[in-house]
Amino acid sequence: MGAAYGTAKSGVGISSMGVMRPDMVMRSIIPVVMAGVLGIYGLITAVIINGKMDAATYSAYSGYAHLGAGLTVGMSSLAAGLAIGIVGDAGVRANAQQPRLFVGMILILIFAEALGLYGLIVGLVVASTAEGKGKGLCTPYNVVSKQFCHKGLYEAQPMAMYSASTLMEMQKCDPSSAFFGFMGVTSAIVFANMGAAYGTAKSGVGISSMGVMRPDMVMRSIIPVVMAGVLGIYGLITAVIINGKMDAATYSAYSGYAHLGAGLTVGMSSLAAGLAIGIVGDAGVRANAQQPRLFVGMILILIFAEALGLYGLIVGLVVASTAEGKGKGLCSPYNV
Repeated sequence: MGAAYGTAKSGVGISSMGVMRPDMVMRSIIPVVMAGVLGIYGLITAVIINGKMDAATYSAYSGYAHLGAGLTVGMSSLAAGLAIGIVGDAGVRANAQQPRLFVGMILILIFAEALGLYGLIVGLVVASTAEGKGKGLCTPYNVVSKQFCHKGLYEAQPMAMYSASTLMEMQKCDPSSAFFGFMGVTSAIVFANMGAAYGTAKSGVGISSMGVMRPDMVMRSIIPVVMAGVLGIYGLITAVIINGKMDAATYSAYSGYAHLGAGLTVGMSSLAAGLAIGIVGDAGVRANAQQPRLFVGMILILIFAEALGLYGLIVGLVVASTAEGKGKGLCSPYNV
């Protein structure tokens, strides 16, 4: 979906621009190529997840992990595609009037593309670690019909073969705890990327508009795009840390809820910061082109907007780091 939007939106701009400047069509096709790469991110992730699914030993933990990995890559690529499409459309139109805008447009597109790459990194980390952490966690899933995911593919075994202690050892923690943890991972990176995508797209449109008349100010006006891109890194850091602290065998509901809260804290704070950066960046670069003395004031406003995401990052990391110690030893047999 992200690749489709980026391709379509950029394609409309290229078609419109190409009527008057057909000589620039080939160099203006770069946004379409970058949008197409997002589809490859999804392809890679889907193939890897499918390859790691072993029906005989596939636990709930692994299932939730792969769900989180898929959503992370897909939604991050969607956010990146929206930014690439909006920036690509405005960029190629402006570049037709002012060729000196080309380098600035490419830099903005790279920052937008990076958001999809952040999601790919987190998704691959989650998917690759889930296989090892989730092994050996198959548990009785239907006591009434005496079916078990234990030694084989949901083997039907007599209840007499399993003592109460054996059933308890199969799985001490409710596997649904992992669902909340992985949703925390997904929330952190996805919402942060959405905020970064909005900030990049909104600021990019302003830069493209301003750069037609003042191409000499494009490079210094790219600062809002850089600051928006940092928000995606906040989500990346949080997601990797949460995933690293998830121990499948001892992961309690307390830890799961804490990690969900940490992920939402960082993601939603970064989303709010991205909205502020995009609006301020768009208006700021346009005004700065008319009055260069506005530059310092614009940077100060952007710093205050960026701080909102940093506040969320601090709280999220504190919650995620303390949850591991507080949540240990809280697991209890849930399916006996």
